[in-house]
Amino acid sequence: MDFKELAQKAREAAENALKQAEAKIGEVRANLDKDQDGVPDQLQGLLNQAKQAAEQARTRFEEFKTSLDKDQDGVPDQLKHLSEQVQQAAEQARAKAEELAKAVQERLGRKS
Repeated sequence: MDFKELAQKAREAAENALKQAEAKIGEVRANLDKDQDGVPDQLQGLLNQAKQAAEQARTRFEEFKTSLDKDQDGVPDQLKHLSEQVQQAAEQARAKAEELAKAVQERLGRKS
């Protein structure tokens, strides 16, 4: 067998292997993408599940947000209640401080 024949046989074997590989790749692609839209079906399934999970999370977040702000004024009701309590406590502390300051002045006024 001469070199040209050997090269020709090697070329034919390589071309045959390439055709077989291309056929196998086509078969695998067809199995992965049965609806032939260019996206593997399992990946589409995962994307759809992710979209559904995101939508459910968004819905639950909105429900949670609504439950925290029933009067829908943009401020969570508990925070508003705590703020009112803090304001009342501050007013009581201020009144007590004024009362104590007045008592101290009266005592100091008597001693002078």
